[in-house]
Amino acid sequence: MFESITRKIAHLLRSACVLMIPLPALAGAPLEPILYPRRFDEAELERHLHLLNQIYPCKWYDAHKRNGYNLYDLGNGIQVLEFSCTVGLHNLANLYVRKYIDRSQPAKLVALRRPKGQPITSKYILFNSFWDHNRAALTSFTVDRGLSDCGSFEVHRFTPQGNLELVEYRAKHTCDGKFREPTEYPLVYPMM
Repeated sequence: MFESITRKIAHLLRSACVLMIPLPALAGAPLEPILYPRRFDEAELERHLHLLNQIYPCKWYDAHKRNGYNLYDLGNGIQVLEFSCTVGLHNLANLYVRKYIDRSQPAKLVALRRPKGQPITSKYILFNSFWDHNRAALTSFTVDRGLSDCGSFEVHRFTPQGNLELVEYRAKHTCDGKFREPTEYPLVYPMM
């Protein structure tokens, strides 16, 4: 008799705990890949060089010797490689290649979605991006000129398929000589 009462109480407590969890938490936290920074496997660069040069012709070997590449392991057989190359004095172009560990599908560049009406250099390039552990996302900003008084700020999260999903986009298009942190630019996406 006590055994069945104990089970019923335990079941009720478990049910109450599940009901107290907010619905977004049940949907799952943002995917947080394992980051392996600054890898210098030149064979990996050579495997993907044709994709990189299609989008952004650059001195990829020189950039690779300086910085290597970052590898984001999504933990499901998919990895995303981040290759970087300098663009002028103020911006570092980052391109992302999705690959399958078992090579069941060919490697592809990861395309980025941006809000309509916003200027873009390429749907495959993020500028000055870095992994932000606090946001569990890739954060990037573009400096439109040396004063850093205009540009854009973007936040993207990885999907389980190895895509980058836009979470936040801010932009300041008017270069007015007044510095403002990119995180404080006017919000463009999502719309409030």
